Amino acid sequence: MKFWAKVFKVLGYIWLCLAAAFLLFRLGGVWINEGFSAVQDLLSPYNVLNFIFTAFIIAPGLGLLTLSEKLKNKSQS
Repeated sequence: MKFWAKVFKVLGYIWLCLAAAFLLFRLGGVWINEGFSAVQDLLSPYNVLNFIFTAFIIAPGLGLLTLSEKLKNKSQS
């Protein structure tokens, strides 16, 4: 169980780093192609679709980290 907890933790952090890089490159691409006002529109709190997309991208990494913690706690008890 400890082995899988470590594997899932590493995979979770890798996923979150790749997701962050993807989202930052996406913002940079929007800035280059459409300008700063498009980035402001994209990051607007009223842009629910962007929020859902971002949560969809980040969720697997957070799920892997949560699973890692649960496996670690299960192996300790």
